[in-house]
Amino acid sequence: MGGPIDCFRRTVALEEVERVLAMPTVAGWVAKFSGIPLKTLMHDGEAAANAQVEAQRVVGHDALFAYVDALFVPEAFGCAIRFTSSGPGAEPLQLSGEADIESLPDPDMRIDGRMAVILALVEKLVKAPGREVPVLALAEGPFTTAARIYGTEKMMRAVMKSKPTVEKLLQKVGSALSRFGAAITELGADGLIIADPVGSSTMVSPRIYRELVLPHLRRFIENLRIPTILHVCGDTRPVLDLMAETGAKILSLDQCMDLAKAKEQVAGRCGIAGNVDPIDVLLRGTVDDVKRETLKCLRQGGKKGYILMAGCGVPPATPLENLRAMIETARFDA
Repeated sequence: MGGPIDCFRRTVALEEVERVLAMPTVAGWVAKFSGIPLKTLMHDGEAAANAQVEAQRVVGHDALFAYVDALFVPEAFGCAIRFTSSGPGAEPLQLSGEADIESLPDPDMRIDGRMAVILALVEKLVKAPGREVPVLALAEGPFTTAARIYGTEKMMRAVMKSKPTVEKLLQKVGSALSRFGAAITELGADGLIIADPVGSSTMVSPRIYRELVLPHLRRFIENLRIPTILHVCGDTRPVLDLMAETGAKILSLDQCMDLAKAKEQVAGRCGIAGNVDPIDVLLRGTVDDVKRETLKCLRQGGKKGYILMAGCGVPPATPLENLRAMIETARFDA
């Protein structure tokens, strides 16, 4: 039986594996675990790498996550990052139309925002002594990143009233994301998680998804040379077939989704991941709750084209014993 890196490659190739990989996305949780303030980790690639390595050693999950937050791309475009009680957020730029978007600078991976910090984090994790698990970077999709830069509410209005403006911004963002993807590939990242919350069915209709979200997301993924895991929050049944057309190897599903039905729907096109409830089970549940929900997900996902993940990011206050129970249950089930 190969190690987790080989298992990851086989899983995204939709091959049957001996053991399902367990990859709860703990990047935000790691700050609380490490005792290092989130803001510090966001700006210190070495500290973030050390925290990720230690968390993986203690918890035992099958990945190292080369990110702390998802805001480094809009920040590289000039968005200020503000911290509130609910965490960091990006302040939209004051853009009034296509001319303002055309004048946006193309971010330089070496100097703009925290791009250099993220790339240093990728490199440190890839070169971590004795590394046996895949390194996964993260970026938000073109549509979500554009919404961060433009303002989500303003973006939703522009989708209906000024599509050329939205298209122009999506092209600009897509170009930057492609350069980021090329950079992390060159550094040796094993895969990329693409989070696309603004592409959720609660935000856009299937028609808008097909017209504006899908083409730019597919172009981004097609330009990558590493496999992608696409996560879209909420009930994605209305756009699940469209998500399968993006080229993503794995679709990460929210806890409200039925894994078995979703897997059957996308069979042969891509795999699935999920979807242990991050709030009611991982954060608030008991160890027994976690074991029961994990086993349910493992049964529905099977051992071909499936990765065990949480339905979304693991909350920072999640008990360590609950995360361990999730990982150990997956290992025992093998």
